[in-house]
Amino acid sequence: MALVRISGRTGPYFEILEARSPDSPSEKVHLGVRYDTFRRYATLGLSSAIAQYYGIVQDGLMDAKHAFRGLVRPLMHNGDADADRTVIIYSWRPEADWEWRGDRFSGQVVRLEPPTHRVFVVLVREEEPGEFGVAGSIEKWNWIMEDLDLSEAPVEWGMRYGEKLWTRGGP
Repeated sequence: MALVRISGRTGPYFEILEARSPDSPSEKVHLGVRYDTFRRYATLGLSSAIAQYYGIVQDGLMDAKHAFRGLVRPLMHNGDADADRTVIIYSWRPEADWEWRGDRFSGQVVRLEPPTHRVFVVLVREEEPGEFGVAGSIEKWNWIMEDLDLSEAPVEWGMRYGEKLWTRGGP
């Protein structure tokens, strides 16, 4: 099961999940989803993104086909001007998409066909494992166009990301 719950205090993390290690798809790491990430999605009214977290990210992250490191664009985080280098990108093609329909009190999560020619990506900011053993923080997730040459990879991944770390079941 991909979901890992740590009992007791988990600091800034809403939830901690297992994922494939950036170093090797046969190894596992723990990734955390911070409370402030969920608050940001809720404040912006991104209810379908929250539905996608529960329907795709939570139990599907272990299904990642590819992992990449580094964004080919500047990113600053907490004073680190090189934060773009420490982002891990996981991509795959889930069997379903999820959407929230209705208002926040009487709405419901609806299962949809995944969008055609798109893959799902999860962006993770790497961290030094601390008290909770979390190796990274899940920051963003969304659908993106699929590359024409590398199945289940984002379009133009070679120009978007610094390096391809691994592909499960392939080159």
